[in-house]
Amino acid sequence: MAQGILVVGSSGSGKSTSIGQVESLGIKGVDAKETFIINVKGKSLPTKGWQNKYKSIDVTKPPVEGNYLATTDAGLIVKTLQYISSNRQDIKNVIIDDCQYIMSQEFMENALKTGFDKFNKMAKNMYDVINTGISMRHDINFIILTHDDEEDGKAKMKTLGKLLDVIVILEVLFTIVLYTVTRTTPQGTTYHFATNRFVDDRNVMIPAKSPVNMFNEKLIPNDMGYVLEKIEEFNGNI
Repeated sequence: MAQGILVVGSSGSGKSTSIGQVESLGIKGVDAKETFIINVKGKSLPTKGWQNKYKSIDVTKPPVEGNYLATTDAGLIVKTLQYISSNRQDIKNVIIDDCQYIMSQEFMENALKTGFDKFNKMAKNMYDVINTGISMRHDINFIILTHDDEEDGKAKMKTLGKLLDVIVILEVLFTIVLYTVTRTTPQGTTYHFATNRFVDDRNVMIPAKSPVNMFNEKLIPNDMGYVLEKIEEFNGNI
């Protein structure tokens, strides 16, 4: 099983920035040479020079080369994850950015169709993506970046429909669930990941979770490189 890491937060709260190497912000990020990014919306990554580090694969061929795929196609994503796990020993980090748009895009394409089958299909496709990622080989960090929602005073991963919220509960599939937290002062805005649950300034429960003693602080920098380093230390690999 891969190491699953779920990062949940609103747009502009530092999720995508966390994977880049941003020296001015002290962000280590991830090593592009051992990272494969699946960019669901296909938007530019917020890191200078990212196109020089992430080369698109040819979707008509197995991803034997390249480390970047822009698609909303759940079936193609599943096949890519399976191929990486079996054949790309050079890849240690697989990141799906804006993951919630796998569902959103499919919903808009089928918005005029009646019946509940379309919701079942969307839920199944999303579950297949997450489950395939979690089931990749053990030396891969499977990282999901996705938007948040709020229900009954509690933050949650944004989904479409009750099937994924009630029957599956996607957050349960991850040992590590980080939520973005921003703090604004007269000096500027700082960006963090919450590592464990707490009630924020809006009186909303933030259900972040991580193993005891993996992180020393409840709020850490929004730096995926730092997160992966702490995971390696916790697992005894460094």
